Amino acid sequence: MNKFFMSIDLGTSSVRAFVADFVNKKYFSSGEGYDLCIPKIGYAEQVPQVWYEKTVAAIKNVLSKSGINPEQIEAVSFSGQMHGLVALNENFQPLTNAIIWLDQRSSEVLDEIYAILGLNGIFENTQNRITAGHLIGTLYWLKKYHEQIYRQIKYIMLPKDYVKFRLCGKIITDYSDAAGSLAFNNEKLSWAYPLIEALGLDSKIFPDCKASTEIIGHINHDTAKDTGLSEKTLVVNGGGDGFMQAIGNGIIHEGIVSSNIGTGGQIATTVTKPVFDPELRTSTFAHVLPKCWQLAGNCLNSGISFKWITEQVFDIHDYESVNREISECPPCSNGLFFLPYLTGERTPHMDPKARGVFLGLTPGHRRANLERSVMEGVVFALKDSLEILGQLGVDCRKIVASGGGAKSDVWLQIQADIFEREVYKSASEEQASLGAAITAAVGTGYFENFETACEHCVSQPQKVFYPRAENVEIYHRAYPIFRDIYTKNRVIFAQIASMLSKLD
Repeated sequence: MNKFFMSIDLGTSSVRAFVADFVNKKYFSSGEGYDLCIPKIGYAEQVPQVWYEKTVAAIKNVLSKSGINPEQIEAVSFSGQMHGLVALNENFQPLTNAIIWLDQRSSEVLDEIYAILGLNGIFENTQNRITAGHLIGTLYWLKKYHEQIYRQIKYIMLPKDYVKFRLCGKIITDYSDAAGSLAFNNEKLSWAYPLIEALGLDSKIFPDCKASTEIIGHINHDTAKDTGLSEKTLVVNGGGDGFMQAIGNGIIHEGIVSSNIGTGGQIATTVTKPVFDPELRTSTFAHVLPKCWQLAGNCLNSGISFKWITEQVFDIHDYESVNREISECPPCSNGLFFLPYLTGERTPHMDPKARGVFLGLTPGHRRANLERSVMEGVVFALKDSLEILGQLGVDCRKIVASGGGAKSDVWLQIQADIFEREVYKSASEEQASLGAAITAAVGTGYFENFETACEHCVSQPQKVFYPRAENVEIYHRAYPIFRDIYTKNRVIFAQIASMLSKLD
C-alpha cells in the first residue's frame, strides 16, 4: 500500500497543509489565511488558537481535495515561522497572544541585555547577535515589564511547536528553530543555559530539543476527531521554515544560495562547518540537515513591503496587472529609491529603529514607478546579504529564487540584474511544505537520507534569468546610493524613534 506524507507549514500570513505522494510525484495542498495583530507601532502578534483552527481547516480541505485515505498518511512534519514566543500556563493555555518575529518591542531592552552579557558573552553562547523579534529578547522584555504574566509561565515554545503540541500533545522543539530563539548554542546543539540564567530567566520553562527527523509521537485523539487524521499517523519533529524551504529547493550542498522573498527575505546557504561573521551581521544556525549549518542574511520587510504598497497604499490586489505596469518602467524609475525598512532591519544594519524611505520623488513619478522601486529596494537589501557571504569566502556560484517573489518574472529579472548573476527560478511553488514532507519521510526511514530524498523529490529549476548588461550598469551605479540612504539617515531614524517613545 502506498504511503503518503503530510506537512504543516505555519507562515506569517497563512498556514498550509500539504500531502505528498512520492511514488507518483503528486502533491496536494490547501491554505488558510489569518491576520497580523498590531496593537501599537512596533508590535506584531498572532493568536495561537487561530493557528490551530486554521490548521484544522487546511487539513480537512487537503484530505477532501486529495481523496486520500487518512490511514495511508504515514507521518506529518512541520515547517514554521521562526523566532516568535508562545507562553503557556500550567493548564497549557496561552498567557498572551504569540509575539512573532516582526515584533520590535524588545528593542527597549537590548542595551540592558548587552550590558549584562557583553558582546563576547553573547557570541560565546549563541554565536549570533541578539536582535529584536527573537524569543530570548521578547521573553526578557516580558519578565521586565509584565512580571505577573511571566511568573505564570510554565512552558514556552516557538510558533510551529504550538501547532505541533496541539496535534500530538508533546512540547518539543528542534535544533533549527531553537537556534532562531537566540537562546541556543549552535556549536553544542543545546540551550545556552549560562546566557539564560545570566538574564535571570527560568531555564525549566524551555522545551526539550531534538533533531528535526525525530519521531516524537502520534496524532492525538482530539486532533484526529477535529481533522479526520488517523491516530496511527506519526508526528516527526520538523524545523524552521527557512531550512525547510532550502530542502524543498534541493539546497543541501555548499555553493547553492537561496534568494527567498516571502513576508521577510533571506539570502541563505548550507555550510558543513559553522561560519560566523565577525561583525555579527548574519545568522549562523544549526540546520535541519545533520552536521550542517545555515548561514543567512535576513531582511525583515521583503514581500510585506510590496504588499503594503500595492494593497494598503494603492488598494490593488491584481498582481498580474501590477507586474505588467512595472515591466514598462525603466530601472530605478528615473532616480527613485526605496528603503524597505518598514519595521527596522536585520542584515546588515541590525537596527530596529530604521524605517522605510522613498527618495527622489518628482511630479513625473507614477504608481508603477513607486511599485518598481519597492521591488528594487527589496533586492538591493538582499544584495547586502549576498555581498557579506562573498566577503566571508562562501561559495555563491548558483542562486535559486523562491517564495512569493519568485512568482513574478519582473522581480526575478530585477534579482538577476542587481545580483549580477544568473538566477534560477525554483521549480516548486511550495518549497517549505515539500521540505517538511521530505523530513517526515526521512524521519520514518522511507528515504535513507536527505540526499536520496531530494534527488527523487525535488525538480531542477527549468527557468533561468540572465543579467541584462544595460540594467546591470544602471543598478551598479545605484547600489552605493541605496546604501548611503541608510547611512545618512541613521541618526534621523533614532531621533524619530525617540520622538515617538515620548508620545506614547
